[in-house]
Amino acid sequence: MTTPKSSKKSKSSTRVRPKRPAVSAARPAAVPTVSAAAEANGVTAAMAATGLRTDDASAGICVQLEPGLEIKDAEGVHRLLLAALDDGRAVTVDVGRVQAVDTAGAQLLLAFQGEAGRRGVTVEFRGESAPLTHTLAVLGLRDKFLFAVPHG
Repeated sequence: MTTPKSSKKSKSSTRVRPKRPAVSAARPAAVPTVSAAAEANGVTAAMAATGLRTDDASAGICVQLEPGLEIKDAEGVHRLLLAALDDGRAVTVDVGRVQAVDTAGAQLLLAFQGEAGRRGVTVEFRGESAPLTHTLAVLGLRDKFLFAVPHG
C-alpha cells in the first residue's frame, strides 16, 4: 500500500540569499569651504578639498593621513602628498590616525620622503600609529623615516 503524497510544497534546506550590490551607495562629497581667516593664512579651496592645511607654528603644510594606508588607498594618498610638495613649504605628515598599512603604503611614504628631499622640502612625520610602526619594523624601514616623536 502506498501513502498519498502531500500537496504541500516542501521547503528546500538551502536558502538562496539575494545578491548584494557590488558597490555600496556613497554619500555625496561635501564641497570644501575655506574661511576668510584660513585664506589669509594661505589655505586655498584646493588645499581644503585634498585635506591639506597650513601649520601656523611652522608656516608649513600639515597633511592628515586617513586610517587606510594600503594599496587601495595609494593613488589618493599619492595625490595628496604631491599636492603638499608642490607648495614648496615644509611638510608635516600626521600619521596618528593610520590604522591599516601594507607594503605599498610604506613604500609610498618612503618615496614621498625621497621626492621631498630632491625638491629641497623638509618633511617630518608626526603622531603615533602602532600599525605603521610595526609594518616599518617588519620591512626593516623604521630607521628610514624622520618621526618627530621617537617610536619604540
